Amino acid sequence: MVDAWLVRGYKTAVEQANDAKVARIALPTRSDLYAQARRRVQRSPRLRGYASILLADWPEGDAHLRCVIRWRVRELEAWAKQMRRDSDD
Repeated sequence: MVDAWLVRGYKTAVEQANDAKVARIALPTRSDLYAQARRRVQRSPRLRGYASILLADWPEGDAHLRCVIRWRVRELEAWAKQMRRDSDD
């Protein structure tokens, strides 16, 4: 005889804990990365002026957004200045 909780799809405490762990370590989606990058740029007075460059849709995609999130402000600022100079030429 099959238990009713199995038929209804209920999960044991161990299964619930495993599902919660998987949800915590899941990779962030593109929208999550963009939101984190945008917050970082908006909070930094030195980066705000480069928001259009830093938050543009670069071919590197998620890798670019991770750089915006992780790099030091001075590194991002130098990179954005160089991109602005290159686009002006």
